[in-house]
Amino acid sequence: MAHEALASRPAFKLELTYEKPIVFDTMAGQRGFFRVVESKAGGERFSGKVIDDGGDWIVFRPDGVIETDSRMMLQAADGALVYMRSRGVIRAKPEQLADFKAGKAIDLSGAYYRVAPYFDAPVGAHDWLTKSLFVATGTFSGRGSVLDIHEIL
Repeated sequence: MAHEALASRPAFKLELTYEKPIVFDTMAGQRGFFRVVESKAGGERFSGKVIDDGGDWIVFRPDGVIETDSRMMLQAADGALVYMRSRGVIRAKPEQLADFKAGKAIDLSGAYYRVAPYFDAPVGAHDWLTKSLFVATGTFSGRGSVLDIHEIL
């Protein structure tokens, strides 16, 4: 049985800058928190910024994969509030992961970085975000990441 290829269209780009991460050991493994301190969301269909203490809660798995769990409140250019959460994975080289854990300014642009955002928005101009699935590709460089968020059609 043939499967239809997924089609998508750009939703918006989300640029995030983090403060130095908090990394700590737990019974489940090593975890970290990357707090967003600056942001910009822009595209033809949505623009705005992160307005709360949102960020990325991460797990460094023993196999070298980083699991991401992000939660943040976006404020659209028109003032509307949009809640965003996402889960994803980053696969990178061991030396990149060691620097990443240490909070060093690194370049993960060649790594596999994918997330699946979910949005909750008020009825109106931005409720289209609540009516589709989204997938984002990402890059991480220095102390920031860029997510290119696409709506799956």
